[in-house]
Amino acid sequence: MLTVTGIRHAWPVKAGFCLSRPAGYYNYSFVHFISGVEITLNGETTDIPEHTCILYRPGTPQHFYCRTAMTHDWFHFSGDSELDNMLNRLNLQADTLLYPRRSDFLTGIVQEMEIEFFGSKPGREDLLDAKIRELFCRLSRTVSGENEMYVDPATVERLRALRSDMFLTLSHPWTVAEMASRVGFSESRFYSVYRTVYENSPMDDLIRARIDAAKNALLFTSDPVSVIAESLGYNNLTHFIRQFKGFTGTSPVKYRRSAR
Repeated sequence: MLTVTGIRHAWPVKAGFCLSRPAGYYNYSFVHFISGVEITLNGETTDIPEHTCILYRPGTPQHFYCRTAMTHDWFHFSGDSELDNMLNRLNLQADTLLYPRRSDFLTGIVQEMEIEFFGSKPGREDLLDAKIRELFCRLSRTVSGENEMYVDPATVERLRALRSDMFLTLSHPWTVAEMASRVGFSESRFYSVYRTVYENSPMDDLIRARIDAAKNALLFTSDPVSVIAESLGYNNLTHFIRQFKGFTGTSPVKYRRSAR
């Protein structure tokens, strides 16, 4: 388990602040420099841009200096053998400057961790361990170039509302044009943003929801397949069966029979 031993989010320091630990720290240290600073690493001093990150291993010298007032997220934690395996899987390097293309999630996760750290609710240690892993997983994606598009919270909320409407009215003949119009985007822009947020195209997302609803109806009702298909917006039974089989690997009739 990864155990947090100290943490602060958006921690402010005054101009001229210098942190110097020539012998490093006894635990791992993660720092997200919300503001740019001067940092010394492997004997070289350089100015780094805002939102640069670094994961220090225990014993690695730490030194940075800020000419102007700045803020940063940081936490110390103890690791185990699984940490190195996780970093290797995620292709994240410790003691190396990391330049995420997206950083909007970092402070939020560290803030959640800080609240848990100073609290005493059940599952505190398990949630902190999970949050560290979430942070590194998401950091890996943006450092490697995945999920580069930033989607603002207001747009995410509009998409969430649209998606809820879609799933509540599966029988409606939804089109990408109508979906895009609902949130005020062009079709191409809507497609890109939707895929970034849900990691799926809007139509595939809708079809999966329809198939999930069909599976539920097949298991818990005695309605004929044709009635189920029609209730989910399919006017062509053959088309429904083809899509169902494409997502489940079997026909609706065989799915109902094998499940029962």
